[in-house]
Amino acid sequence: MPIHIHQIKESFFNALEGREWMPFDDYLEWALYDSVIGYYTQKKLRVGKSEDSDFYTSTSLQSSVWGQLLIQASCSLLSHGHPDEFVFVEIAAEPGESSLGNLPHPFQAIKTIRLGDPFNIPEKAIVFSNEWLDAQPFKRFRFDPMAKKWGEIGVTWQEGKWTEVTLPSQAETLDLTSTFPQKLNIAYTVDWPTGAENALDELVRKPWRGLFITFDYGLDRERIFSDFPDGTGRAYLRHQLNHDILADPGSKDITCHLCWNVVREQLELATFTNIDLQSQESFFMRHAPRKIQEIIENKASPAKEVRALKELIHPQHLGQKFQVLHGWR
Repeated sequence: MPIHIHQIKESFFNALEGREWMPFDDYLEWALYDSVIGYYTQKKLRVGKSEDSDFYTSTSLQSSVWGQLLIQASCSLLSHGHPDEFVFVEIAAEPGESSLGNLPHPFQAIKTIRLGDPFNIPEKAIVFSNEWLDAQPFKRFRFDPMAKKWGEIGVTWQEGKWTEVTLPSQAETLDLTSTFPQKLNIAYTVDWPTGAENALDELVRKPWRGLFITFDYGLDRERIFSDFPDGTGRAYLRHQLNHDILADPGSKDITCHLCWNVVREQLELATFTNIDLQSQESFFMRHAPRKIQEIIENKASPAKEVRALKELIHPQHLGQKFQVLHGWR
């Protein structure tokens, strides 16, 4: 049952806690994860190819191919030890879903961490996520070409709608934007994935050893600051891209691109090695070639498995849509 607009407004003003505005990432935390109106906390169909869902990803395919490829790729990437020494941990799977499902596997166990579950990682683990980091809140900044400085963007309720406002300068904002380009001649907008940085930091600070693999959208730093003057933030509703992020909070997915340079730096600081970034196509072609060959050459392979394989690795489908970053410690 849809949440009434009066409930949403009441929830927003409660989240303001007496302030006139809230930072952009606070707004997204509320719109995505609030216990009443949050997009991810509601019992609804979010992921899949159904017209009632909002977006689909590699896990949406009605086939075991995704899990089979993950198993072989994970095993091929283990730098030390045998698969039966490691727990395969999936972070942020949708309710009732699991990438490996009931597939036979060589791991010690399978563990799934969903929204609200304790964030406990076994001592030796293969930690896997698919579009977990890009589902975190992000901050928005805009460059003022006249004042030659960056300002942090917040959100308020104004004239009957949620509206962007420029926030007063704060030390935290100045510290972060000091690393941004300072010689721009337009009002350039940057959506910076601070929530992804915080989530990854929490993960790598935990005392586990093993493999980290994440599938996601991302860009390098140079492209973020040169090719996307309106920012990379966007929303998805019924499979339609929507740039009006603030409208209808709680009803749609909101995301932005990761900065792969930062993700790599975070892993390096946490003593990860063998860090590599590839397209999804290249990742599976390199690390799961035997399974790909088996599916293609096996005449008994169901047609839906062959179709799923093509969609996962074909460059015009999901093969180039997602990137994969992995590292070992």
